[in-house]
Amino acid sequence: MTIHWGIGLAALGILAATPASAEALWDKIERTGEVVCGGVHAYKPTSFYTGSDLVYEGYGPNVCRQMVKDLSEKMGKPLTVKWHETTWQTVVLDLQAGRIDIFPGMTATEERKKALDMAGPLYRMTDCVIAGKKAETRATWQDYNKPDATFAMVTGTAQTQFIKDEMPNAKVKTLKEMNEAIMAIQSGRADYVVQELPICLQTFSTTPQVFSGYTVPTPERGIPAAAGLRKDGDGRLRDFLQAWGERKRADQSIAPLLIDGFKAAGMDTDSIPKGIEF
Repeated sequence: MTIHWGIGLAALGILAATPASAEALWDKIERTGEVVCGGVHAYKPTSFYTGSDLVYEGYGPNVCRQMVKDLSEKMGKPLTVKWHETTWQTVVLDLQAGRIDIFPGMTATEERKKALDMAGPLYRMTDCVIAGKKAETRATWQDYNKPDATFAMVTGTAQTQFIKDEMPNAKVKTLKEMNEAIMAIQSGRADYVVQELPICLQTFSTTPQVFSGYTVPTPERGIPAAAGLRKDGDGRLRDFLQAWGERKRADQSIAPLLIDGFKAAGMDTDSIPKGIEF
């Protein structure tokens, strides 16, 4: 499996950044000995909730835990990971309000850069399309850019925005959760869903009765993922995470964090097509 760096997921609710506190994130973490990572409840294998003590697994939480571990070494003191549950619709606001310190795995759009500090890219995930039982997979993105293609998409994701921007002839139904998108396809209200490849494979393997197949349309596309954090007027944590991401890409040590996240979600990593780059 080839590793290439550079996607991710998006949120609505982009506002002008207003720091929730005058205290720099670095100082706050050093003072409290805690780092709050954001977790999404049910978005395997990216992030999923596993227990009553607000424990999250998936490749996003893996990345955040490793960031905290390395930050602890940099600060020379123990740091504890805490979790705050968020959604793709509220993650930007949660970061701005200081409810979350770090959320790895966000698309660094120009709007987000105005609202948040972004560090990355950390990694890149190829996008794929899953077709409902009554629909056929298509070879290219332009083949999907037609009025007879209806997509069921999660509100706030980068893939949803891509369809709206680049495939204006297709129809889009936006829904709050991936489970709702799958139900829309199962009921015949939509034909397709676009997901990051690992999520695509996970969805297809766990609900094969809903789908006829999946494809990676050409040209292959994926959006680099960055870590989001609130603008604090200081920038030390952002700079640390930026350098962290550059090192992890250079020595490819971020790859096991991603692969372990896939496995934690029960995904057969051997099902990842050969030649697909992360």
